[in-house]
Amino acid sequence: FQHYYITNNLRRYLIMRAIIFLAIVGVVFGNQCKGVDKGDIKAAHSAARLGALVIFGNSCPGFDFDSVALSGECKAIVKQATCYGLKAASHYDSDVVNYGQLASDVSNMEELGNLACAQARGCFLQVSAAMEACKAANADFVQDTIDAAESAYKENFEDKVAAFAKSSKGSLLGDLASMALDRFSSADDIQDFIEEHLTEGVKSDASAAAAEAQALAKGWCDDGCTSSTARFLEGIFGHMNGGGCDDASEFCGECQSRAASYFARNQLPCCIEKVVQRGIVAYDYVIANYSEALESYGAAVGGGLSASGLAEAQAIRDRVVEEFGCVSAVYSANRPECA
Repeated sequence: FQHYYITNNLRRYLIMRAIIFLAIVGVVFGNQCKGVDKGDIKAAHSAARLGALVIFGNSCPGFDFDSVALSGECKAIVKQATCYGLKAASHYDSDVVNYGQLASDVSNMEELGNLACAQARGCFLQVSAAMEACKAANADFVQDTIDAAESAYKENFEDKVAAFAKSSKGSLLGDLASMALDRFSSADDIQDFIEEHLTEGVKSDASAAAAEAQALAKGWCDDGCTSSTARFLEGIFGHMNGGGCDDASEFCGECQSRAASYFARNQLPCCIEKVVQRGIVAYDYVIANYSEALESYGAAVGGGLSASGLAEAQAIRDRVVEEFGCVSAVYSANRPECA
């Protein structure tokens, strides 16, 4: 169950995640807040402001959410991301999401991605500077913040998670929730688990992966890849929509046939191909170096599932295998010729 899922589907998963990632990196500015109720925007920011107060109020009394997140380098990107989130919640509020909905949303993601290319680094540095200031003012800032987050979880969510686990006993999610509650009763448990598995090799590989991802994103933005990618996604999603392909959670069958017919006349942008290939290299490295650990984790999870939970997991695995097999078939048959 676990080994087959990991080794045969991670590659396909990386391909799809790469395409989704690329869809949100843009080169054309836009205004996501057009048509969004200002009261909803204020409510979202108020909720975030309250959350910041709960988490940082004790560990960093001088932390000012508005000056960090709603001004300077972060002002535009946070506001636009907030508006996009509110619009997306409405846009995708349906029992079944179709490819037409995805096609009509690509331009919004393109516009938001433009801000990520232009301002994400500056915003990150602004937030990082605020965190460094908190650490300078309080030697126990990190631990105090973790304690506050743990308290907030216990006061607001722990009972709800426990109730969900109990009411969903025998289901995959219910079993996983129960396992998590049994394994992690405090932030110290989580920290101990991380320290147990976070070897120097893992730290080094994680650092290298982060640097690779940053370089890949920078190259993507510098090369102005997003417009051609956005147009491709709009085209293929629009072409796939209809004619028996009416559910974006399904690809095999009619959707696969419609996608293949689109590829027959339209080449996958080389910008996407480059990221896909880098994802495959990363996948191969993970399997070569961490397959035993992944098998061990998978066996531990599988062993903790109920019979019905395991059956549900296997059914999901089978569907994932089938769907991504169809995606892989279309991709493999239509790889572009890139320098």
